[in-house]
Amino acid sequence: MSGKKKVLFLFDESPSGHIRFFEGMRMALGFSVTHPGLEILLLGDAVRSARELKPLEIGLPREMLEFFPLFVDLGVRTFLDADRLEKEGLLKDLPSYLLPLDARQIREKIRQADVVIPFSGPAREG
Repeated sequence: MSGKKKVLFLFDESPSGHIRFFEGMRMALGFSVTHPGLEILLLGDAVRSARELKPLEIGLPREMLEFFPLFVDLGVRTFLDADRLEKEGLLKDLPSYLLPLDARQIREKIRQADVVIPFSGPAREG
């Protein structure tokens, strides 16, 4: 029996929208060392990170490019909203280490987590 919690990092804003995305990825990387089986879920605008990023052009640190390869090496699985990927035109060219989920699978993934750590944009009025 493992005493480790099942941790899910949830992102829902564009990687170019705020440094919060980068900081969340850094935190997930750190957690992955002590929480084997940690998973990442990209919803909403966060699925845009599946595109080839040019971090310096959008004001993000160069290290942004290193996260997904490091996650693969550490066994961290990254899931994305399949519907949003399709709307963004990203579903067909998706790298094999990024795993699309439908709405039902997303709800189940969140339900199965012991801890969900959200990195979301500010609440919007209206």
